[in-house]
Amino acid sequence: MAIVKINLHRVLAERNLDAKGGQVNVNNNVSIKDIEDIDFSVPGKKGLKFNFAFHCNYKPDLGKIEVEGQVLYVGEESKIDEVKKGWDTNKQIPRDVTEEIINAALHKGNVQAIKVSEEVNLPSPLPLPKVRQGE
Repeated sequence: MAIVKINLHRVLAERNLDAKGGQVNVNNNVSIKDIEDIDFSVPGKKGLKFNFAFHCNYKPDLGKIEVEGQVLYVGEESKIDEVKKGWDTNKQIPRDVTEEIINAALHKGNVQAIKVSEEVNLPSPLPLPKVRQGE
C-alpha cells in the first residue's frame, strides 16, 4: 500500500496580538476526520482518501495554526476494503496504515506550520537547528 499524494485545502494562522511574552509551549496534534473511497483505474487496486486535521496551539494563548487536507492512499482491494470496513464499523484503522497516514499528515502539517508561523510572527512549531560556537 502506498501514499500517492497529499492535498491541502485549508491553512489558517492566527496570532493573538494581546498575548503577553514569556515561556511559550507548542502543542501539535493530528487526527483523521473521515475516510472516503476514491476511483482508481488499475485492476486489483483501490484507493482511499483520508481527510485529516493538523492543529498547532500556542500556550499561553499566543495563537494557533490549523491545516486540513487529504492523504490519497492506494493498495490491494482486499486491504483497502478491510480498512474502510473497520472505519465504517467503529472508526478503527489498522496500526500499520494509521502510522503511515499520521506520519504523512504530520510531515505536511509541520512543514506548512513552519512556513506560515514566520508570516504571522509566531515561534516555529518545531525547534530549528542552531549553531553554537565552542560546543
